[in-house]
Amino acid sequence: MAVYKLKAKGQYGDMPKGYEFQVVSATIPTPNAADIENEIIRLGFNKQAQSYKSNGNFEITKV
Repeated sequence: MAVYKLKAKGQYGDMPKGYEFQVVSATIPTPNAADIENEIIRLGFNKQAQSYKSNGNFEITKV
């Protein structure tokens, strides 16, 4: 399992631009959309924010 730090490139629903969080994923070199969506849900963001689950919406750094 790999750990990634994601930073929002824009305002996504109630997730502010620049918001940073970590995602654990079994996929390399980037986390898959399901892992990103699950973490956004866990953090309590709304359905609109959850729709931005594509890794292209975030700056991704492997930790």
